[in-house]
Formats: sequence, structure tokens, C-alpha cells
Amino acid sequence: MADLRRVTMRDVADAANVSVQTVSNVLRNRGRVAASTRTRVLEVIDRMGYRPHAGASSLRTRRAERVAHPIFPGELDPSNTIMLEFIRALTAAAGRRRHSLVLVDGADDVDELIRSGTVDAVVLADVAAGDPRVPTLLERGVPFACFGRIDPEISTNWIDIDSRASVCDLTSRLIAAGHRDLAFIGYQTGSRWDVDRENGFRDATAAAGLAGQVRTTASAPTAVHAAVEELLDRDSRPTAIVSGSDVLAGHIYAEAARRGIRIGDDLSVTGFDGGMAARLLRPTLTTLAIPLPDIGDWLIDRALDTVDGATELPSKLITADLVVGESARL
Repeated sequence: MADLRRVTMRDVADAANVSVQTVSNVLRNRGRVAASTRTRVLEVIDRMGYRPHAGASSLRTRRAERVAHPIFPGELDPSNTIMLEFIRALTAAAGRRRHSLVLVDGADDVDELIRSGTVDAVVLADVAAGDPRVPTLLERGVPFACFGRIDPEISTNWIDIDSRASVCDLTSRLIAAGHRDLAFIGYQTGSRWDVDRENGFRDATAAAGLAGQVRTTASAPTAVHAAVEELLDRDSRPTAIVSGSDVLAGHIYAEAARRGIRIGDDLSVTGFDGGMAARLLRPTLTTLAIPLPDIGDWLIDRALDTVDGATELPSKLITADLVVGESARL
């Protein structure tokens, strides 16, 4: 018998001289497939020992009614409120489609999850071009959706925030409100989303003919503390600081309070994420909120629509929602 771990839907398609989509249609009993072709595909499946995962409408026409979301340990840290809210949004969206969300260890090989046959689809987050999990899911024929852009020639099953455009618009609004001495503080992770937020600030200040101060920092509290101190203790302290996250904005609030600087009056501050961290700050924080419920709905719908056989659906790039609070009047 063939090695079950090595037999893929692509292997079956090649052996039967048909497309992967035809094999998928046979397994799901969907689409127009000639009787002779269907017989040939089923014979190859039996001969090669291919085991379709439970998420497709299998030969038994059953579904697992579960959607997997791989996570890494840091994503469940209580301080990572935005990720916790994202998981809650996914859970609600899955429930609406009468499915359960299953959290799995992101450090495990995604191929092992696929072979288990216990999920219908996979939702990935923090995805960037070149993510090795995507080709594996495609080759195995497992429906999936990504929060984060991937190579368009590989798949369009993704939704993402246009952080660059969002921060550019916010910074332009601050400039229009009269600010000329602006600064940006962000994380130096090198991730696309952090780089895009910094570049959005640079785009807006350059368009207005302003220099703009940029400060990036490691995520460790001591490093953030030092970076915020440097901005606030300059002789030419900025009148507005654009933060790459709500958590960074919270650090600015704390350091400003120690110096008697009034947020919203003496110093304008903005954030990015729009999670619980933003809602706890006083004065209320002006921030760019990621519409997590909408994103959760899109991801679950896209993944399960793909299970139902939908193909060639477009990707989606959206901007963050501007929430105007008391920390920066626009």
C-alpha cells in the first residue's frame, strides 16, 4: 500500500490524468464529472490509498464541523488583548456557521493537522508572503483563509489591513489640524505591518514637506520606556505622537503623566489596533481600530465557502476604522 503520509490530492490527480479540482469534485460529489472519469478517480484513490481529510465532503459525505486556528504561545498572553479579541471574533463567526473553532499549536507541523482529518478548514493569522503553511494546505486540498497578504499568484484567500494607507490618512489629519512637529513610535520587528505603519507616517509627513521624527523600539517594556522618554524629553518635544499600537500609546500616557504633560491638551497621541487597551485609557484614545468582527466573519465565510466548492474568489484589502477620542482632536 502507498505511504498515506505521502499521497496527496495532487498525486491522485496526476495518476488519474485529471485536475486537482476534478478530484475535489469527485470527493465532494459536486460539479459535472463524467461517469467514466469519476470511476477512474475512485479507482486511483483506492489503489493509492489516498485518505481525504474530513473537512472536504468526503466519500462518506460527512464534515467535522470544526475550523482550526494555529496559534503560538505569545498569542494567548493576557497582555495581548488584540489577539484574544481576534480569537473571540473567529469563535463567534464559526458559531454563526454552526462550526466550532479549534485552537491548535502553531509550532506543530500543519501537515500533521491535515492528516488528522479532524477539521474542515484552517484559518491562519499573521501571514506574510512566503509562509510555508500555505503551499502545504494548497497541495493537500484543504480549504483555508488567511489574515495577512500572501503571494497573489498562489491564492487570493486572504484579507488584510492596509496599515500604510490607514496611518497615512491619520497623520494627514493631524497635519490638517495644525500639527507641524510630529513623531512616530513603532516596534522594530521588521514585520510588514509594523513597517507599513511607519511608512504611512513617512508618506504623510513627506507629502506635507515635514521632517517628522521616527523612533522604533524592541517590545520589551524597558526598551519602550527608554524610547518614550527620549521623545518626551527632547528640547523640541513633538506636539503629536503617532503610535504603532495602542499599547505603545499607553506607555506614552504613563510617561506624560509623570511629567505633567496633559494628553489631548499639551500632547496629541494616537494608537493602532482599537482593542481593550485603547478602551481603558483616559482621556479616551484616538486610534485606528482593526474591525475584528468583520474580519472574523470574512475569514470563516471564505474558508467554509471554499469547503462548499467556491473558487476564484477575490482577496480583500481594507483600511482600519478611525475612532476619534479625546487624545487627539481631528
